[in-house]
Amino acid sequence: MEPKTLFVKKDFVENPEFEAFKAEVKEELSAQKSRISEIVQNQKIMAAKQDEMSADLKAILSQK
Repeated sequence: MEPKTLFVKKDFVENPEFEAFKAEVKEELSAQKSRISEIVQNQKIMAAKQDEMSADLKAILSQK
């Protein structure tokens, strides 16, 4: 068996449009992650408020 090249080195040309697209995608992904983080934080706040309201309602109902 003859030895063969396992990896082929290829020169590639940088594509400015593709690089700009990648930068845009990264920026959009970062913005989405930020929005998701904000939504998660808001959900935690709402869950805490609901727990408080539930406790208050139980306290009110148990007084009667």
